[in-house]
Amino acid sequence: MAGVGLFGMFLFLTYYLQGTLGYSALKSGFAYLPFSAGIIFAAGMASKLLPKYGPRPLMGTGFFACSIGLAWLTKIGVHTSYWTHVLPSQLIMSIDLGFAFVSLSSTALIGVADHDAGVASAMVNTTQQVGGSLGTALLNTFAASSYLLARVGHHRPTNAVAQAALVTGYHRVFTISAVMLLGASIAVFALVEPIKRRHSSGSEPTLEPALNN
Repeated sequence: MAGVGLFGMFLFLTYYLQGTLGYSALKSGFAYLPFSAGIIFAAGMASKLLPKYGPRPLMGTGFFACSIGLAWLTKIGVHTSYWTHVLPSQLIMSIDLGFAFVSLSSTALIGVADHDAGVASAMVNTTQQVGGSLGTALLNTFAASSYLLARVGHHRPTNAVAQAALVTGYHRVFTISAVMLLGASIAVFALVEPIKRRHSSGSEPTLEPALNN
């Protein structure tokens, strides 16, 4: 679910930047730089916080905050500003996704034998890619149907009508993506146990996150 929301954000936000706001491909690329910076910063912080707090709070709160960032994107319009609508949502999502995905990758490999670690890691990546691809195709269907419904009654819609219909489709996609990430957050809190503290004689306490069976 998280991969679907992320892939959907990238695709439809690019449509919005270039098709609605009129950004060039180069300017759109620069518009995503804060997202990349947020991911890098959060990934570094997550690697330090994960051994102390475990994956549950990082993933759960991360996916929940990402859903808020996507919900923020439902406020975009034909003439809204990148600085007040797109950038804040990008920063929220990038930082929290950095925390969530580092924790997710670590948790997915818990209990896997060393000789199976490569296969397990490949399965995690494959699941994310396949889920994101299928989910993006589904989101495209929702966006197209919303666009067509918004144009009902306009046999020869003006450019303003067409742009407003497109933005309506984006709103629906971002709403669905936000709900998916909210579902991912609920699943994390329901299925991932809090960290377990184990004390070894003569050593510092170690942290062991686990999944509910």
